[in-house]
Amino acid sequence: MTDDLTQTAMATWAAKDLPARLLSAQVAKVLNCSTDDIAILVTAGKLKPLGRPKPNAVKFFSAIELIALLADRDWLDDATKTIILYWKRKNAHRKGLPLEKLSDGALTD
Repeated sequence: MTDDLTQTAMATWAAKDLPARLLSAQVAKVLNCSTDDIAILVTAGKLKPLGRPKPNAVKFFSAIELIALLADRDWLDDATKTIILYWKRKNAHRKGLPLEKLSDGALTD
């Protein structure tokens, strides 16, 4: 993270009165998604929890790091595509459809 981006993230964090560590529900609120979507992003490696939590442990996320990611449009685009692709695959699997039959070919493998 560059110094300018760090300074901007720190200023935003201070102005929003956010704690330094955020729970999944707080991150979901900031990203305007569900807590299930946060788990998807963690599994895909798009979000990294603090420490080395076990899969079933409560996960905390860095507020500063999250604010920096929010400033990156490419990351937001990639995270959105990751969530969309996950749910498309899950729904296709549930309906017994092969992925090739999905209407939006851009998001399939």
